[in-house]
Parts: sequence; C-alpha cells; structure tokens
Amino acid sequence: MDQSVARFAELPGIKTAVYTDNTSHIGEMVSYITQLYVDCFKHFGWLKTEIPFYNRVLCGNSGSFAKLVPKDSVLSQLFEYLPEDGSKIAQSPVAFHRHFVILPDFYSVSGLLWINSAQQLFMCLSECSVIRDTVIISPGRYAYLSELLEQYDSLLNPSIEEWTKEKEISYHKVLRDSKLYWGDPFYSHYLKMKILGAIEEVLFTTNTLKEIAINQKFGKYSLLYKTFKRYGIDLAKIPRFSKI
Repeated sequence: MDQSVARFAELPGIKTAVYTDNTSHIGEMVSYITQLYVDCFKHFGWLKTEIPFYNRVLCGNSGSFAKLVPKDSVLSQLFEYLPEDGSKIAQSPVAFHRHFVILPDFYSVSGLLWINSAQQLFMCLSECSVIRDTVIISPGRYAYLSELLEQYDSLLNPSIEEWTKEKEISYHKVLRDSKLYWGDPFYSHYLKMKILGAIEEVLFTTNTLKEIAINQKFGKYSLLYKTFKRYGIDLAKIPRFSKI
C-alpha cells in the first residue's frame, strides 16, 4: 500500500481532483484500491476470508477530525503522525502510510494528504485493522529468502532446484524455510509478488497488458492472464486509473 499510494498521488487525474476539491472521487478511488488489495490478500490466503480487514475511509480536513479525536482512538493515534500545520504539505497530494497497534488490533492507514482550496490540511485515508494476535512475525533467520526472491527470474531459471544448486544453497532448505517464512512454497510466493507488481502497473500506468506481462517477467500476456485466473483475480475488472 505504501508503494501504491505513492504512485496514486502522482497521477494527473488525482492532482486535478485535488485542485477542484473533488474529494468524493478521491475517496472512492482510495476505497477501491484498499479493497482490491484486501481481496487479493484473501485470494492468496494471507488474510482469512471471514475477517473484514477494511474499515472505513477518513476524508475531511484535519480541523473537523480533531474534534473527534477524544472519542476515536484511531484518529488520536493518527494525529500523532500528521504535520502540525500545512508547511510541509503542498496543494499537490502527498502519499501517507502508517502502521500502528491499538490493542488488541494492528492498524494500517494509507492515502493522501494535501492543502485544500481553503488552505486547510485535508486527508483522504483508508483504515484497515486485524487482530494483533493473528499477525505472525517470522524469525529473522529466514530473511535471506527475500534477497533470493529479488534475484530469481523464472524466465531465466525455470528450475528452482537447478538455480539453488548453482547458488550452492540447499533446495530443500529453501522449500522448508519458505513455508515457515511466507506460509507458501518459494515459487507460489514468487507468483503472488508478480501479481501485485502487475496490479500496480495496471492501476497506475498506461502500459499495455502485453508490456506489463514482460515488465513483470511473465513472458507473455497468456501467462499473466492464467496466473491471475489461478488465484481467482479478474484482470479485466481492474481499472486503469492512469487513463481516467
């Protein structure tokens, strides 16, 4: 979400919406992006399907929300991260993303900040939460897998077993540690990360689906389409925000 809201903030259409105070439009898009990722995470098995992770969109000026702070623990925590005035925020939208814990829940808040036409600090943020005890922190000894993931390219190395052998790493250790670190085999997690990269390109660029398939190392569009279908994600329904 951190990376996505940063790209979202740079879209010409969003800057126009900010200048024209079309906040309802921005709120709808922030809500859509959040729900899209939540749905993906549920398809991936990262979130339980019965958990309503997404809560609400907070859209308005900081002055009006300040009145609600004493009664709203999330806003109270959130205001500690907001600038005290608009000196660091321009009229152009700035991406915002924070994690924090308010027991018993873990919260994620993402979206945009800007100075509106009335020179007020305005925000349009999506709020998500999950029970803190359901968040499992994997041991640091498995962090080497993230580096391997960045190096791996299925087009150049179709056999993970051969690839790990060349790197003098135990293939069976990688498989075992991947299940403990990500809850997935190495290749399954690799595919899911490629899907997230492709979703970001679909949302925020004008690249064709063929170009996106190449950029995200699917090789060709048919493999991109099949991978999305495999995880129950309808590629055709994802909007091209960069074209709006």
